[in-house]
Amino acid sequence: MPRISAPTVAEHRIVQRAALLSSVKEILLSSGADAVTARSAAERAGLARSSFYEYFPSRDEAIVAVAIEAFREWGAEIEQALQEVEPAEKLGAYITTNLMMAADGKHRIASILQKIELTPERHEDIIALHDTLVGPLIQIVRELDSSRPVIDISLVRGLLNAGMQLVEQGSDADEVATRIREVLHRGMT
Repeated sequence: MPRISAPTVAEHRIVQRAALLSSVKEILLSSGADAVTARSAAERAGLARSSFYEYFPSRDEAIVAVAIEAFREWGAEIEQALQEVEPAEKLGAYITTNLMMAADGKHRIASILQKIELTPERHEDIIALHDTLVGPLIQIVRELDSSRPVIDISLVRGLLNAGMQLVEQGSDADEVATRIREVLHRGMT
């Protein structure tokens, strides 16, 4: 019988799964998706290869689990930022928060996930997770009483994606956020 490293078996399983998720994420960030295998994830977590399959039926499932965790964290961070500002400042807060996540390297995992060859179902799951981060933007644009919300949302997303690329290439996140807010303020008011 394997030894458990927590007060209960349930807690032990939570710790083991978290260790595997952490190792999959580390491998994705350091070596790319091709390096993620049951063996590499388990070894990095200090577990036997067979342990990987106790928690994830496949490599794709482990990668999707990492994505789910990342998107939940990003969503919570965006939600927190939006709660702390007045309604008129929400669009700026949304933009700044996303760019700061890019500056902190949090968005890098999303860039990696977009390039991974997964089963069509799992790829759609990741796209759906990414789309949930657009929910707050949709609400903000509605609150701004936009006459063309679909177009405005697409344009904001385009500016934000361009801003994230700039930040990932070394531009200052605050400077890029300020410039995007200025462009949007002139265009939407």
